[in-house]
Amino acid sequence: MKTFNFKNAFTLLMLLMLVFGCVTFPKKIEISHYLSKANMNALNGKYNIEEIYSGPTKDTTSSWNFSNSDLGHIPTFYDEFNNGIFTKLLNRDSSNIYTFTLKILNTKKIEINYFENDIAIARNILRYKLKDDGYVYLKNKNFKLVGIPYVFGGFSNKRNRLTLNNDNNLLFETSEFRSGGLFLLMVNPYSKMKYEKIYERME
Repeated sequence: MKTFNFKNAFTLLMLLMLVFGCVTFPKKIEISHYLSKANMNALNGKYNIEEIYSGPTKDTTSSWNFSNSDLGHIPTFYDEFNNGIFTKLLNRDSSNIYTFTLKILNTKKIEINYFENDIAIARNILRYKLKDDGYVYLKNKNFKLVGIPYVFGGFSNKRNRLTLNNDNNLLFETSEFRSGGLFLLMVNPYSKMKYEKIYERME
């Protein structure tokens, strides 16, 4: 009689999750604002840190995803990129104004500065890639492990991209897959989210 092989079970589980955990974006039928090397600087500007719209990504009716929103876990643009266990949280005061700026530094890096009443409070410098579909794809530790996956922890795989819409506001899209467990028990089997947000341009 064959005995349970923990190593093989763990390896198989990880392979299955990596296969099903692929995060992709739909191919756009219409592009709101086509970005190219010639007009990349159009992204530069100041935006409200809270979105003015949040909902499902367009052209995703046939996509296999369980949520068309961030489930209320990501209240600001800052939280999209600063949500690690040891990352400083943004504690907002309702009487203050919070914004962020985007600045293309070069062909590989983009700078994001966050402000409270026009005083700088945080900064991200992210790598990016401009693709032929007119979107800027951000690279920010997209694949993360938490603890030992399925023994005591899990993983997440997240991709972000952005462009401008017809109103010259920032269009931000996310595709994310999460899964985790405890001693090979699927406490959180998987969750797959695809959503978009629009951030109003201030300057």
